[in-house]
Order: sequence, then C-alpha cells, then structure tokens
Amino acid sequence: MTHTTLPFADLERVYETLAETLDALPEAQERLFLAQLALALAHRVGDIERVMAAVEEARRGVEEAGSG
Repeated sequence: MTHTTLPFADLERVYETLAETLDALPEAQERLFLAQLALALAHRVGDIERVMAAVEEARRGVEEAGSG
C-alpha cells in the first residue's frame, strides 16, 4: 500500500476550512464535531496502525503545546 501526504497548500486549505467550521459551531458542539471528523477520517484511512499513530501524534502535539 502506498502512503501519501497532502501537499502544503492542500493542508493549508484543510486548516482554513477546519478553523472556519469550528468558529461557526457553538462551543458545546466543537468536541463532538472533532470526534466525528476523526472517526470519518479514520474510516477512510482504513489502516488501524496508521490511525492509532495519528492519535498518538496529535496527543503528543497537544501535550507539547501545553508545556511550552
């Protein structure tokens, strides 16, 4: 299986859309939206090891951001 990543311009587009979507949601719905998004993306990836590695990467990123 070939693993691909998004070009930086596409990643920026995703970031902008995600930021706009979160801004438009009531704060109480942000966590639910992010959980649903994560599950939808995990379903599309179709590889449990890659999904779990992404969850761990995100967790570490949040921890590092909080300690800095």
